[in-house]
Amino acid sequence: MNKYPFTKRDKNYSGFFFILGFHVKLDSFIVGIIKENNIIQIGSFSKGISENEKGILIQAIEANKKSVKNNVISVEPGICIELDFQGIENNQLINAKFKSFQLQQAWNACTWDGLLLSNLTLEHELTITSPEKVIWKNPNVNKENFVSYLAQISSYMLPFLKDRLLTTIRFPNGIEGESFFQKNCPEYAPDFIKTEEQEGNNFILCNDVSTLLWLGNQLAIEYHIPFQTYGADNPIEIVFDLDPPNTAAFSLAIKAAVEMKRIFDSFQIKSYPKVSGSKGIQIHIPIKENSLTYDDTRVFTSFIAHYLIEKFPDDFTIERLKKNRGNRLYIDYVQHARGKTIICPYSTRGKNKPTVATPLFWDEVNDDLKMETYTIPFVLSRLENNPCPMNDYCDQENNSLIELISKIKESK
Repeated sequence: MNKYPFTKRDKNYSGFFFILGFHVKLDSFIVGIIKENNIIQIGSFSKGISENEKGILIQAIEANKKSVKNNVISVEPGICIELDFQGIENNQLINAKFKSFQLQQAWNACTWDGLLLSNLTLEHELTITSPEKVIWKNPNVNKENFVSYLAQISSYMLPFLKDRLLTTIRFPNGIEGESFFQKNCPEYAPDFIKTEEQEGNNFILCNDVSTLLWLGNQLAIEYHIPFQTYGADNPIEIVFDLDPPNTAAFSLAIKAAVEMKRIFDSFQIKSYPKVSGSKGIQIHIPIKENSLTYDDTRVFTSFIAHYLIEKFPDDFTIERLKKNRGNRLYIDYVQHARGKTIICPYSTRGKNKPTVATPLFWDEVNDDLKMETYTIPFVLSRLENNPCPMNDYCDQENNSLIELISKIKESK
């Protein structure tokens, strides 16, 4: 994952930081920032500051020092400054240069997420309102953190949102407040928000970062997408939703997913699992555009679902009524239909914790898999060190699926 957006060496960046100390031997000031609710040291500077300003800053550090060790005079955060810099590598500023004192700035407002958002190159002007508003409390995630997550995840999420009629779930007052589905674009939306009419609704098309972040500022927490692009009649993917009766029965979703993988592999069908961010697992199967109709895909999804419930009648069911399912996992193949939606990969969920509908590698679908692991901070860290499991998703056509569906039809 790119350390978005601080990677372009031909661009100058700027931001607010707080002073953490002065290195006497190196004659440089040490600066910090808040990242994931922790104070981190993010670099140092010695350039750009006048001798007079330097003397005032050193005097303030001396007067408020908390310790002196290894030629470093340390202070508690308090003095805020603005710096120019050329990038960030290994969580350290490159070629940082003093720009100004920011005496009116609160030190705890000098955040990594604020730094990232203030340096975005967007297609359209965007303002983040009430950035301090708390959305989740455990762990603490405010609106600034959330919109920053969307910015960092955008290159992975936007390919799935592109040209699909979007339904969101908004939580205007955070997860503990009321929520509502939104299909219609609000009248106050800015001009750059693109929409398409369908069945009486004016849906938003989220095709760019500006639109995604605008939605984030509206506290659209969940992003639900149909299985086809707007204007198309046929799906571009098949998704199985494996829905256990409760969170304690998550192991049933793991079992169903593993069994499905065996079937798909035997037919050379490329499939991609993801945790739903709620209580189950969903399996995505990409298909070539206009290669299959919804009637065709129903033949396949029905075949797989019936095969599994015949093999494991005590574990799985296709019973629509919850009261009749007992403790069995519901294999929802009916949901794959025109007009239906599924949670978008990398969308957050409106749950007690900031869980994310996260794509997985198949070898991660095992007894150690835990839904609660995949939160906003974990997913961002995961993508810094690993590729996205769905990075080749749009390149797959699964032509063997067409032949399989033909054979299933012939056998009936």
